[in-house]
Amino acid sequence: MTPLLRKGAALLRLGPADLPALSRLLDQDMVANVFMRSELRLAPGRAGWWGVSSGGGLRAALMGGPLVVPWIPDLGDAPILAGALRHQAPARLMIGPAPAVRALSAALASRQRPVEVRDPQPLLVLDRAPVIAGGAPVRRARREDLDRLTIAAAAMHREEMGVDPMALDAAGWRSRMATLIDRGWSFVWCEGPEILFKVELSAWTPEVLQLQGVWTEPHLRQRGLATAGLAAVCVELLHDVPICSLYVNGYNTPALRLYSRLGFRQAGEFATLVY
Repeated sequence: MTPLLRKGAALLRLGPADLPALSRLLDQDMVANVFMRSELRLAPGRAGWWGVSSGGGLRAALMGGPLVVPWIPDLGDAPILAGALRHQAPARLMIGPAPAVRALSAALASRQRPVEVRDPQPLLVLDRAPVIAGGAPVRRARREDLDRLTIAAAAMHREEMGVDPMALDAAGWRSRMATLIDRGWSFVWCEGPEILFKVELSAWTPEVLQLQGVWTEPHLRQRGLATAGLAAVCVELLHDVPICSLYVNGYNTPALRLYSRLGFRQAGEFATLVY
């Protein structure tokens, strides 16, 4: 630990020796912290972990870098934890439990302000078989799907974020999709050369996983493909993990209806800040 003392607490740059304590802290909410818990399992030595300690215990933490993800049980620790972000290049995104994101953003307001705020984003969970049966021919994506999956995922990103990842970094985007395929974290429903429906995972732990990138080819929407496709994926995943989770923009009424039909229920609120 490398401490920076502030107001009786210590801002810590976390190292390998601190990771067990970080893991225990994140276990306080396995659903809300599934992404950080998953990253900790995949790359325990990853650079960018910071924490706040008082009395010898770890009280708050964040994963730094272009994507910032905080966990701040006591929001009074947000100004201390914000000090970590002064040691890195400005973030591009901040995503996490809404109270923590709001508090951390307020503490950073003099340094960096978001250009877009997506708040609230209901955090949803499914812990039993979907209400609607699966059966759609969804399968895990394979390497031969990489070209069309890269295109489909980029189309969704443009629609969702207003940015074309292929224009920014086509090779990096393709590599990202290849990694998801290799992990078994990408699912597709194909017909001929066309992807009708897709979904990926952004995190996987033994207790809970997180879905992302739920997308249907635009000209095929309103035909029940997403309902059938996501039901099939969740049926498969719930054989291995007790809880499927995801978060969704609060204004996305069609998506909220879809998840409600499948039996998802709200377990909290997230927020996303775009810088």
